[in-house]
Amino acid sequence: MTISELGSVGELIGAIATVATLMYLALQIRANTLSAKYSAINDIINRVIKWQSRIADTPDLMSSWKEGTQNYHGLNIEEQVRFTSIAVEMLAAIEATLETAKNDGIKPESVDAVRAMVHQLMRNKGVREYWEASGRNLFAQDFVNEVDIILKDATNERSEEPGPLPFYMPPAH
Repeated sequence: MTISELGSVGELIGAIATVATLMYLALQIRANTLSAKYSAINDIINRVIKWQSRIADTPDLMSSWKEGTQNYHGLNIEEQVRFTSIAVEMLAAIEATLETAKNDGIKPESVDAVRAMVHQLMRNKGVREYWEASGRNLFAQDFVNEVDIILKDATNERSEEPGPLPFYMPPAH
């Protein structure tokens, strides 16, 4: 075998190694993308659980949330601050999730579930009052636009229809 032939064999081996490396990198990128999607949806789940636990475990927060969902403007200043804290925490988690979805960071079914959370939140008269009074000024305009679209549907839904607690708090009878 001549030196030229050996060089050709070396080039072939190098090309095969390059293709193998590229295939390995493609698999790693795909695995990393799936991991990032899982992490994003896991983050929203953890934030929702934390949010629900805070409300359930803290009587003052529960009272402010319950009363605030019915009549935000009827709350005293301390209750409004507590209610706002709870609402911003949940809406910020939802905004982050929808932002992640723009880059295919989570699957469409998860986006639909998050939009359903917004729908249930906006069924509450007090949450709508909060949103109009100050909530819409705290978030990015694209998120505000999305919430406003959902808000139109939620406003038309009958208050007697059940919904998941604590997202939707039925009116007191």
